[in-house]
Amino acid sequence: MPSLAKKSTRPYLMAPARRDHLLDVAGRVVRQGGWTALSMQGLAVSAGVSRQLVYEHFTSVDDLYAAVLTHLFERAYDTTLAIVQTGKTPAATVRAAYELFLDLPVEERRALRALASDVDPGQRRLTRATKRLRGRIAEIWVPYVRVQTGLSEAEARTLAWMLITASWGLVDIIADGTLDRRRGLELFVRFVERTLSAWRVSPTIGAKTTRRNLAKGERA
Repeated sequence: MPSLAKKSTRPYLMAPARRDHLLDVAGRVVRQGGWTALSMQGLAVSAGVSRQLVYEHFTSVDDLYAAVLTHLFERAYDTTLAIVQTGKTPAATVRAAYELFLDLPVEERRALRALASDVDPGQRRLTRATKRLRGRIAEIWVPYVRVQTGLSEAEARTLAWMLITASWGLVDIIADGTLDRRRGLELFVRFVERTLSAWRVSPTIGAKTTRRNLAKGERA
């Protein structure tokens, strides 16, 4: 006699909703296991779908990584860019941007740092995603440093990444309780402010940081 039990089926989702579901699952995989834990087959298993369905939404692992980056961090990117373009003082700008970074969920903050700082040539599937993420970060901060200092493109890029990596190190110090968040934020804001001031090639540069200059990345 045939069983009367109904066979469980996966609920039907329209394509946009299915893609969002896959990105939610992929984001969870990254937060829990890091970027190397994410693969096309692994996502299919975690989401309870076929590998073919995953490929219907993401043509390659590079496409998947790019989509997950956007899914996890695009809102933070847009908010940071808006903060930088307000034209406020360096101290106010850095404080607001760093508070935003500190407010990210711990797992997402770690995922962001891990990908941006990845230098392992053996992880080729991460290379494009790393370059993409570094490029997005640079789009925000290199023009800002140029406007504030008047340094060349190469020098501004170098200084910007020095400040960015310093901010990541301070996060660890705050996280392990060596320094409380309020004091850590105060020290970092002063550090950035004084660093920009020390490298300013003209006393007039940086006095007025306009939305237009930063949006277009104009040369200071």
